[in-house]
Amino acid sequence: MEHVDRCVVLVDAGYLLGAAASLIAGEPARSRITVDHAALVQALREGAEADTRQPLLRIYWFDGAPDRVPQPEHRRLRVMPRVTVRLGALTRSDGRWAQKGVDAAMHAELTELARNRACSDVVLVTGDGDLLPGLMSAKEHGVAVHLWAVQAADGDYNQSEDLVAEADERRVLDRAWITRAVRAKDLTGPCAPPPAPRPEIAAILAAPLPEAALAASTERASGNGSHASGTGQDTGAPLPGPPAPPGPVRPTRLPTGPRPAP
Repeated sequence: MEHVDRCVVLVDAGYLLGAAASLIAGEPARSRITVDHAALVQALREGAEADTRQPLLRIYWFDGAPDRVPQPEHRRLRVMPRVTVRLGALTRSDGRWAQKGVDAAMHAELTELARNRACSDVVLVTGDGDLLPGLMSAKEHGVAVHLWAVQAADGDYNQSEDLVAEADERRVLDRAWITRAVRAKDLTGPCAPPPAPRPEIAAILAAPLPEAALAASTERASGNGSHASGTGQDTGAPLPGPPAPPGPVRPTRLPTGPRPAP
């Protein structure tokens, strides 16, 4: 039985979106990017059909989710035409999220597609070396394997060297391709949390203002003066100010009537 002349795309979403975040946002956290999933699926389909010269059968989207419960992005994806979502577990260890079972599910799907001769070409979007046995099995069943990589942020490979060596064809998805559907989040807007001040800046901000320091110095001086006078207490009464200047001297008017008898 001959292979059906059509292509299948298997996407490791953790690799694709993590590498895209590294490339355009500087770190692999998917929370740093926004994804237009419809545009991304369209770009995957167009690229696969152009590279393989075969019509698309299906895109398999492999991803992790807590307790394998579909997240909003998975619900959007699985209702799109020609897209099938396969979920593995997502667990947190040492403060980091890790996928469990995704590579095994990809391996099983790849092997089954090749064994059933469901397609002539497979496009793999992954960097995981655990898929090497599945890749080699597909080749043994006569399937052409196209390995796609996301451009590495540091200019180096972000894929298993063995996968690269065994693939029939290889393509690198560069920044221009990625930014058709992926954007870095703007974390500098009005809702962004203020950056934490450096220790030396915090020390400067904590220092008293010159006016406050002068007022404190004046209060201390006033307190010392009251103690020196022997009272030892602050009565709260205002201190006497300087004497008022004398007013103008008026001449005394003498009486004009007769003098009294002596």
